[in-house]
Amino acid sequence: MTDPQQNCQSKVASKLYPAIREAVILCLVTVIAATVFNMLRPSGIPLCGFSSAIILQEQQANIPVITLSAAYDLYLNKKVVFVDARDPFSYEEGHIAGAVNIYPDEAILQAAILKQMLSPGSLVITYCDGPQCPLSKETAQRLQLQGLSAVKVLVNGWSLWRDAGYPVAKGKK
Repeated sequence: MTDPQQNCQSKVASKLYPAIREAVILCLVTVIAATVFNMLRPSGIPLCGFSSAIILQEQQANIPVITLSAAYDLYLNKKVVFVDARDPFSYEEGHIAGAVNIYPDEAILQAAILKQMLSPGSLVITYCDGPQCPLSKETAQRLQLQGLSAVKVLVNGWSLWRDAGYPVAKGKK
């Protein structure tokens, strides 16, 4: 004699297992199709973390870069406003003397103040730290969108400037 409860469980299981199996198969097919499609796209999303090559490529696009020696010449001739795009803590630990701290998210709000700081023929140079740091590029792009056309990026600016022995400062100013 069969137990009615066991019989009911058996009926539920016989209907549930095929549905679960079909759902798993459908998910696997979807993941495989999405992965193949992503790999075929020229601008596909990296599957393992971030791609430093993509970050570096974006950093070089659209915003012109400037060499350390050219940036220092502008500094000596007072024809530049440096924008440190790093976080406030890093800025306070050390920055290019006279630089202002504008994180990418603040660029839109600070653009008007920055425009007032510029003299005719002056240039804005954004920098952060590390050859692959995207903050200087992001800040430069946002400043350009606010009408500041004379913007360049000093890639790995903080490390290059400090290591060259050029003037640095600490604190909020």
